[in-house]
Amino acid sequence: MQGIRDVMARHHRSCDDLLAAAERAAANSAWGTALDAFARFREAMLVHFSAEESFLFPLFEQRTGIHLGPTQVMRLEHAQMRQLLAAAESALAAHDGEEYAGNAETLLIMMQQHNVKEENVLYPMCDEQLADQLEAIVQQLKQSIEQPGQGAE
Repeated sequence: MQGIRDVMARHHRSCDDLLAAAERAAANSAWGTALDAFARFREAMLVHFSAEESFLFPLFEQRTGIHLGPTQVMRLEHAQMRQLLAAAESALAAHDGEEYAGNAETLLIMMQQHNVKEENVLYPMCDEQLADQLEAIVQQLKQSIEQPGQGAE
């Protein structure tokens, strides 16, 4: 059976691919394509954050009683990434490739560090602590993060 880590890590990779598409378009000054690709990436990221913040994290916190631990750190990092998403999107809209590249690079580094913590620490803790509900949680997460055009996994 798939676990939380499996589903959410796969979605991390999907988000990475969407960002790479936006970066390729921006590098070629294909601003319309870059804006469209970035919008898809941004939406996928916000959906991912929402699935964690409104569903997964509260379940983990309720089960463990841990409210000031890893989920709090992840929420703070989500807020920082939301700021970088907005800055990168603004740079794209202004056709400022240098500003976009700087924001996108910072965002990518932050995402990579964030994803390592989630995939190697938080998600395995969730899989363990929520094992008795795993099948239902995995189904809900899959439904929450699937985007039109991505298809079901």
